[in-house]
Amino acid sequence: MKCYKFISLLAVFFAITTLTHAQNAGPCTGSEYATDAEFFRAYASAQSSDATASKKKAMTGARTALENQIKTKAEAAAKSQTKISGADIAQFNSLIQGVIQQEVVKMKVICENSEQAGGRYKTHIVVEVTKASVLTNIVNSAKSDEKLKANFEEGKFKQAF
Repeated sequence: MKCYKFISLLAVFFAITTLTHAQNAGPCTGSEYATDAEFFRAYASAQSSDATASKKKAMTGARTALENQIKTKAEAAAKSQTKISGADIAQFNSLIQGVIQQEVVKMKVICENSEQAGGRYKTHIVVEVTKASVLTNIVNSAKSDEKLKANFEEGKFKQAF
């Protein structure tokens, strides 16, 4: 009998915990909006007294977060390039930054939610770009660069990326 009471109490606890978590989870949250093996994803929210300004601020924040996420990953992968050194490293990092700028223009909004409370608008946005597209464009740009192509180690970069 004690076992049944304990199991019942445990079931009630988990049900309440799950319900509370579901209520506290905001819009555009959850694993489907997180970066995974296929996509870079970024979330941002913003508030304003104007709905358009709120959306614009959230979009700018999401774009910046996406750029930073890609930049961090690409710069870490760039460290695998043992044959590229000195001024060529700076050129390679500049090339990566140029590709990132091109890629974020192609970002796709996968979640957008706006709320109004107390005369203020709050917008939540999640954007994504495919990792394959970013990787392909970095590799193609490096292979077409006259200074970098001789020392660019494509296999190492892809593995590190």
